[in-house]
Amino acid sequence: MQGLQGKNALVTGASGGIGGATAMRLAKEGIGLLLTDLDQQALDEVAATCRAEGVDVETMTADVRDDGQVDAVVAAHVAKFGSLDILANIAGVQRWSHTHEHSTEDFRLMLDVNIGGTFFFSRAALPHLLETRGCIINTASTTSFDGLAYSVVYSATKGAVLMLTKSMALEYAERGVRVNAVAPGGIDTGMSNDITFPEGIDYKLVMRQMSLLNGMQPPSVIAGVVAFLASDDASHITGETILVDGAAIA
Repeated sequence: MQGLQGKNALVTGASGGIGGATAMRLAKEGIGLLLTDLDQQALDEVAATCRAEGVDVETMTADVRDDGQVDAVVAAHVAKFGSLDILANIAGVQRWSHTHEHSTEDFRLMLDVNIGGTFFFSRAALPHLLETRGCIINTASTTSFDGLAYSVVYSATKGAVLMLTKSMALEYAERGVRVNAVAPGGIDTGMSNDITFPEGIDYKLVMRQMSLLNGMQPPSVIAGVVAFLASDDASHITGETILVDGAAIA
């Protein structure tokens, strides 16, 4: 893809799943990386694969809910690379429950990670992205558009990510920073494989939103769209959330 070679990117949630796949795809495009997540061992494994592509890779553990840690990660990235070109906000969590049984702890976790983490990293990165006329790619979801039974708080947070994306895109378009999002559906990740459904769940309400085109797909299909949105091929695209769901909610 055009205009990616030699740039640098900060990827959150990079220890596996979509975040890990995104890191690997950006490395193949010649992009230097700082990878952050909670699991250092898993980060090291992803970093080793990325370094095999011949790019510089740093790792740093951090909790996206903590704005102080977030600021430290962004500062470390700029200290390493001298600038920041691309922010990929991939970190996210999902919990399942009957709404009337939903715990306050899970409610706050999803708000703090899915909305708070996206906002905190964007806020910290924007002064540097303004200097490079860089870009942000957020992670929304099919639930940003269609909702999801038994995961209403997750759906609400992903709807908020969609609006964060649009609002930041409007605010910074004239200053050269693009902000877009990708909305996965039917992706084969740990999040989709380790679901603990509440008792009595209507599986049909969930399964109807899985991918219709070729079934569940690997996270690399999302990573490819992230790379496109970061590239010069997407230079006239901002404020968009691209569905990658195999027509699940077409």
